[in-house]
Amino acid sequence: MKKDLAGSAILLIVAALYYAASTQILSSTLEDQVGPRALPSVIAALLVMIALIIGIRTIIAAPVPVSGEKDAEAPWPRALGMLMIGAMYIPAAGVLGYWPALLLLLIAVPLYEGMKLSWRVTAVALGGATFFLVLFNYILGVQQPEGILF
Repeated sequence: MKKDLAGSAILLIVAALYYAASTQILSSTLEDQVGPRALPSVIAALLVMIALIIGIRTIIAAPVPVSGEKDAEAPWPRALGMLMIGAMYIPAAGVLGYWPALLLLLIAVPLYEGMKLSWRVTAVALGGATFFLVLFNYILGVQQPEGILF
C-alpha cells in the first residue's frame, strides 16, 4: 500500500514538472490551431489521472493482512536477465530485421519466464510481431529497421 501511494505521489510530481516544462515551449508563427504545447499538456493530464487513480484505488482497497512476507518481487539477476533479452533485440533487429527480431523477442520472454514452447506461445508471438509490423509500417507509416538478412 505504501509503495502504491509513494508511486502515485511521485507520478503527480513528474506530471507537474512535465507540465511546467511544457509551458516553456515557445510559440511559433508556423504553429497550427492545436499548437506545440497541446500534446505535452495532454500527456501531463493523463499522468495526473493515472496517479490519482492509483492513489484512490490504494486508499479505497481493503488492506491486505500482514503475514510477515515481503512483496513478491523478482530478484535482481532475474530482472537483469529480462533486461538482457530486451537489449539483445537491438542487435538482432540490425541483423535479422524488425519482424524476425520482434518475433524472437516475443518468444524469448515467455520462455525466460518459465513457459514451455507451445503452439500458443508461437501463435501469440507471430500475431504480436505481425500486428506491430502492420501498425508501424502500414498504418502509421513509421519505417522499422531493415536487417542485413531481411
